[in-house]
Amino acid sequence: MEFIVDANILFAGLIKASTTAILLFDPNLKLYAPEFVLEEFMKYSYLTHV
Repeated sequence: MEFIVDANILFAGLIKASTTAILLFDPNLKLYAPEFVLEEFMKYSYLTHV
């Protein structure tokens, strides 16, 4: 199955254990995201260094 995910979904799935997190790492799913998602991730990743 194929899905398009945005930055909010990716962040939510990486922040806490949830159904979203499980789906993000499901090898049976093919996920697509806009190119700017990496920029958003880098922009807000400074929070992990505080």
